[in-house]
Amino acid sequence: MNDAMDSAPRLQEHVVFHLTGRRVGPGAEPIEGLHLRPALFARFGDLTRLRYDFPLVLVEPGADGEYARSLSEMLDAVLKKIAPAGIAGERLRKNVLRQERQIRALLHEGKAGTLLECWDAAAALLAGRGGEAAQDDLARARAALEADGRLLDCDGALPAQLATHAWRTVHNAKTRNMRREIDALIIRLSDLVKADYLRSEAGRHAETLEAGFGGTHRALFDFQAMARLLAKPSGGSALSETRRRRIESALAALRAERFYAAADAHAFLFEETRDAIAAYRKRLPEMAALVRAMTIADLEVQGRYVEAKHDALFDGWGPDSLGPQDLARFPDYLVCRTAGRERKGGAAARALLLKVLSSGAPIRIVLESGTLLEDSLAGEGGFSLGAQLATTAMGLNDVYVLQSAASNLYRARRQLLGAMQYPGPALINVYSGAQGSAAGGPPPFLLSAAAQESRVFPALCYDPGAGADWAARFSLDHNPQPDADWPQHEFAWADDQLQRVTEKLQFTLADFAACDPRYARHFARVPREGWNEKMVAVADWLAQPANGVPETVPCIPALDAENRLHRLIVDEKLLHAARVCREAWRRLQELDSLKRARVAAAQPAAAPAAPAPVAAAPAAAEPVAEERKAGEPYIETERCSSCNECTNLNSAMFAYNENQQATIANPDAGTFRELVEAAESCQVAVIHPGKPRNPREPGLDELIKRAEPFQ
Repeated sequence: MNDAMDSAPRLQEHVVFHLTGRRVGPGAEPIEGLHLRPALFARFGDLTRLRYDFPLVLVEPGADGEYARSLSEMLDAVLKKIAPAGIAGERLRKNVLRQERQIRALLHEGKAGTLLECWDAAAALLAGRGGEAAQDDLARARAALEADGRLLDCDGALPAQLATHAWRTVHNAKTRNMRREIDALIIRLSDLVKADYLRSEAGRHAETLEAGFGGTHRALFDFQAMARLLAKPSGGSALSETRRRRIESALAALRAERFYAAADAHAFLFEETRDAIAAYRKRLPEMAALVRAMTIADLEVQGRYVEAKHDALFDGWGPDSLGPQDLARFPDYLVCRTAGRERKGGAAARALLLKVLSSGAPIRIVLESGTLLEDSLAGEGGFSLGAQLATTAMGLNDVYVLQSAASNLYRARRQLLGAMQYPGPALINVYSGAQGSAAGGPPPFLLSAAAQESRVFPALCYDPGAGADWAARFSLDHNPQPDADWPQHEFAWADDQLQRVTEKLQFTLADFAACDPRYARHFARVPREGWNEKMVAVADWLAQPANGVPETVPCIPALDAENRLHRLIVDEKLLHAARVCREAWRRLQELDSLKRARVAAAQPAAAPAAPAPVAAAPAAAEPVAEERKAGEPYIETERCSSCNECTNLNSAMFAYNENQQATIANPDAGTFRELVEAAESCQVAVIHPGKPRNPREPGLDELIKRAEPFQ
């Protein structure tokens, strides 16, 4: 009876905190300063003692095309090559693995350099262990390393450094090919001019003839006599004056180009998006001039230039004459925006980024997302997710999009290289975890892995060049347990009687937030004596229907520095973010299901007949698009995330259908400005403003420009 009476006030305290975030009793304690972490982090202690993907070694690509290698994989290959099987190789293996741990420890302490530099530094620190035998083992292993290169740890610098190395891999290969082609054209054009010059009187002067011989043999010839013998030309010039000027003009353009030059070449790495797009546009006339010169040169060396046919074509040659194949031959531009800078400029910077991506310019933008959960406007509560830009960019259709946690970048390295090879614009959106780690959270590797695990920042890739439809273009590779709402893992702990207790835990957005001390106010610790059956796991709580005042409260398990177990109640603001996160993940699953249905269909023995209507669904939607009038505003309702942004802006113009997805109920119930603002604020870029319905609406010129990326 007393227990029942005691539990009622405790539940009330818990419910009050969950609904309001206020602590009204001893049953909901603050967690600031407790240094708690999600219970599933129990498996991860000192990362320097664990073997995982990092650090990476940046290498020159070989026949396999690899431009980055995992240190662990490289050392495994070394041991396979030099360590005898069984007990005979045990000492060698132990010494090399100890060396690997020491290298990780050095990087953790701030050491930077190449693999061999860090190898030598680590070997010096371990010199006192194992004696000469250990040093001999390390010397053998060092000699067996197949490559050297800069070492990268999983930190805030990783996204830009790895992306830049991938970009250079593509850029250097493109430069070598183009330099070879340009140099060959220069030589062949020069030979044409030189051969014609030698037919002239000036080309037969003694000084000219002497200059054409090497210094070793000049004394053997009488160049004055040779000049007299050759004084009479064997024929007129083979080059007309107009052809000579044309060839010399092409040669001058080829020699002066700055796109592939060894010296004084153009820069293609930028820190600001606006600088990259400005440079690209400014250089378009140069690009056109170079393509013109190369085309003329190729025709001339083949003897296929016909003035009556080609003069008019090249006289009007300009940037508009460049085709996709021409543009693809030029270097691409890389912009790396680090955490903290990606939010500067707010909506204006975001609009510029989307405008650049929609321009078709070959610009790769590496965006390091520093904060994923952001408090909304003061006093309004709630959360917004910081991983929405990738889905917005996918809506532009022709942009290569790669999103990945930094912890996953090595596994996504081929997709990263694909972004650099794609002929159009590309967005690489990476969460490094560096800011949260600096604020007192776990190491960047763990924090970024937690973001991907919790679906807050899922790994995804959209490659427009992979096929004609979403099934071919979109991928959710590298996400854990992709068919589930939340990944589930086993967790074991000891109760008060030191008995082993095992339970299944799902890793949710709330668990991710618990990693970062900046979100501590959204949790309340329940003392152990207050634990009860009314405290429900977040994933289970989200699965319950919401009916008035809750009779249970959502909670997560957490560990302190001594690995003691705690249970934390989660407030409604954070639970709202978890709902949004779960629904966003489900929409991504739907897109990925098209790909899986296609794979299943390719395997007749296992393929069910049911997926066929799913594949046909896009075709069924086409008549609607055909009936839409030109310039009419519309929403891709099936992709709506139900975020309330548009309905909050104008509930008469925008309304939800029976599936709680937005439609345009009445386009005349608001202004064109509201349509544009709704499109700009839409998290998944599904609102298309169309054309202004009122030609007298103020500020239309500006609004039409703002609406262009969404048409």
